Amino acid sequence: MSAPTTHPYHQFDLDDHDTPPLSEVRAWIRTLLEDLDPDLVADTELIATELAANAYEHAKAPRLLRLERRSGPGVVRLEVDDGNPDLLPKPGTSTLGEFRGRGLVLIKSLGAAWGVERYADRKTVWAEIPEPPG
Repeated sequence: MSAPTTHPYHQFDLDDHDTPPLSEVRAWIRTLLEDLDPDLVADTELIATELAANAYEHAKAPRLLRLERRSGPGVVRLEVDDGNPDLLPKPGTSTLGEFRGRGLVLIKSLGAAWGVERYADRKTVWAEIPEPPG
């Protein structure tokens, strides 16, 4: 299990919007990671939009996205908080239809480690994006 973010991080308040602000999240990430490998940036954008969309579709406010840059195998760590600590994600399943529920499976297939931290009033779904091979 990975430790929660303890280094300096950037945050994006997802609740400033009525719908998931996915294009704004992607632009924010591109700005923060502009000096990193483009494949890493693209993976981070994809994972962040999946986590943010899940927080809107399956949980309630407050919702907050954090991004931390690191050195080592997990170069970027994303964390998304939501206000439903008892509603845990289940990869490959969805209450929204049979063609949904693949976001966490996709995250895992990108080589990212992920998990959930539960607290009394919220949960944090996190993912660590590795540096691309080669």
